[in-house]
Amino acid sequence: MNHRERFLATIRREPVDRPACWLGLPVPSAIPNLLKHFKVNTIDDLKRLIDDDVYPICVPYNNPPTNDIGCSLAFAKSGIGGAQDERTLTAPGFFEDMSDPSLVETFPWPNPEEHIDFNKCRELAKNAPEDMARMGIMWAAHFQDSCSAFGMENALITMMLYPEMYKAVIDRITKFYLDCGEIFYEATKGYLDAVLIGNDFGSQKGLMVDPDSLRKYVFPGTKALVDQAKSYGLTVVHHSCGSIYPIIDDLFDLGIDTIHPIQAKAKDMQAEKLAADFKHGSFFGGVDAQYLLVNGTPDEVRQDVKRLKEVFPTGLVISPSHEAVLPDIKPENIEALFKAVHEDTNPLNKENMKRRYGQVIGVTPGKLEEYKKLHSAVWPKVLEMIKECNLENYSIYYKDGYLFSYYEYTGDNYEADMAKMAADPETQRWWDVCMPCQQPVPNRAEGEWWADMEEVFHLD
Repeated sequence: MNHRERFLATIRREPVDRPACWLGLPVPSAIPNLLKHFKVNTIDDLKRLIDDDVYPICVPYNNPPTNDIGCSLAFAKSGIGGAQDERTLTAPGFFEDMSDPSLVETFPWPNPEEHIDFNKCRELAKNAPEDMARMGIMWAAHFQDSCSAFGMENALITMMLYPEMYKAVIDRITKFYLDCGEIFYEATKGYLDAVLIGNDFGSQKGLMVDPDSLRKYVFPGTKALVDQAKSYGLTVVHHSCGSIYPIIDDLFDLGIDTIHPIQAKAKDMQAEKLAADFKHGSFFGGVDAQYLLVNGTPDEVRQDVKRLKEVFPTGLVISPSHEAVLPDIKPENIEALFKAVHEDTNPLNKENMKRRYGQVIGVTPGKLEEYKKLHSAVWPKVLEMIKECNLENYSIYYKDGYLFSYYEYTGDNYEADMAKMAADPETQRWWDVCMPCQQPVPNRAEGEWWADMEEVFHLD
């Protein structure tokens, strides 16, 4: 499986060679130690080294000094700085003393078209690795921003005493993010696989707001944001830290595909409990970033990941239980996390892991008999290499000028095995002999010789 296939199969709770995994989003102050520990130059180099499955693409929102869509709405009153680490939900907000819904437009709402570069969005998505799961980082935290708009305590009081005012503000925030999404999704159409949106609904021990209030005031906006992403064919990842057990079914009912993260130390968020209670939807996270990754040993991390793989052989994208890798997390524990993900402890039967491939190519006029003669006595070392690269039941059929091939792959790294085959000198000589007999179909994908076919039916 490649990274993208593994990620999507994990989300769909399908059999996988191993659970998908994600490093998360290291904060700038954590990056130097990570690069030093792993002896690499960039985060992209690190992701390849640890065999990460997810490639995040943050919405390029231009709002200096942060340039972060998560800081796009500056509701805090004067005295609060603009840096990411200086944001607060508890500072007095623009709407602090307001109760009249007609005042909503007195806030200087930014125009997303002035802050999001369409071409930059497309460039980032187009240049992302095609074999990885490309996940847009949209956030669209309409609930958290509504708290910031008033100051958190005032926001929750307004929700209860002046519900029309609260609703007018959160609806206007939702519209802002829908407008941002329209630009980003149009620009990245055909390149993204998933998008991460979210709000923190939970504290360590429970929800910050009762479920009925969330359903009444917050989830309609969540539904609109999910529906927008779904209209572009995207898998929706919803973030919420904390203990959110009572609303997990609500989130899945809104159309969310997977919930990020499992905050391991929060009440009722144990992997065992979630696996037992939710047979639909999937989850992200699970590796405790509050204590284990900070204070634990690599062996303790490895044992914890092993536990998670046993509980969730699929249906859990394993990652730290917070998207931000902070500087207090030990790089050696990140290394242990990813090594443990790749250990062969998957209890699934390898027979179920077979991947089937069908391919088509034309025959060069006048070359059919030569091609048949070659394949009546394929060179022994070529056959050995095919088996070494984990291909089984390899067959080639002919009909009306076309060759059709079928084979099953039973290894755990298709791209690596294909690269191994392509680098084999005897196989290269065999291809040199066979290729003049073949005529690729004109509508094959870029880089293909034999064109891959789509499987539309299978019965074991």
